[in-house]
Amino acid sequence: MQFFDTLWHKTLRRPYRLACKDVGAGEQVVLIHGIAADGGKWSPLIKLLPKNKYRVVAPDLLGFGESPRPEWNTYTVNEHARAVVATLKRRHVRGPVVLVGHSMGCLIAAHIAARDPKLVRRLVLYEPPLFADLPQDYPKHTKRRSKYFAFFSYLAQHPQLAATQGYALWRLAKRLAGFALSEERWIPFERSLRNTIMEQTAYHELHEIQLPTAIVHGRLDFVVIRTELQKMFVHNPNISLHKVTDSHALTPRSARYLAKLIAAD
Repeated sequence: MQFFDTLWHKTLRRPYRLACKDVGAGEQVVLIHGIAADGGKWSPLIKLLPKNKYRVVAPDLLGFGESPRPEWNTYTVNEHARAVVATLKRRHVRGPVVLVGHSMGCLIAAHIAARDPKLVRRLVLYEPPLFADLPQDYPKHTKRRSKYFAFFSYLAQHPQLAATQGYALWRLAKRLAGFALSEERWIPFERSLRNTIMEQTAYHELHEIQLPTAIVHGRLDFVVIRTELQKMFVHNPNISLHKVTDSHALTPRSARYLAKLIAAD
């Protein structure tokens, strides 16, 4: 199996098949979770989407949940996106779909929409961490970004945090961001943090997006930066900005708000 994995996925660059929750029938909704999480994090939202009206597909991203965790993988946004798209094709999800992302999942969803717009009908992005690829036109956002990157770099450089989760800093990260990290998820976490979140492409992909896109932020979210978002996307009539009184984690309250957006035409 190890030889086949290396040949098929590493040498031939064939994308992995992801573990996936697939329920219901009707309009296709694809849910992409955030870093150090899995598809189960969407349970509050899935419960609100009638199974006779929606087919909901919620994959575990590469490296997380029950999906493969190759140690050689770089876990870039493109690697994550390729695995999601390949999994959807294998499950005969042809599109167009309502594509919903949470946190890092928003970056992956934006990348999928940019590279394969025929697959996506609408984007709903909850708490997207948009700060890595911004131009210098947003100085307030850029200033705060440096502090976030310092924190992210600290997490990435301290794998012992995954083994000893009693640290106050790690407990804070879990509470604010909803992390569910274990030792076996450390490599996917660290590389996804560096190569998907800190080396993202979402701003430029969303800047010219032609699909209806709802960006939702929580008023109580201290994980992402909301400064100057209105200015960033004011030129694009396809993007609408929304706020919900919630934190970064997906809760029943934010799930109700997202369900309404999914149901909207």
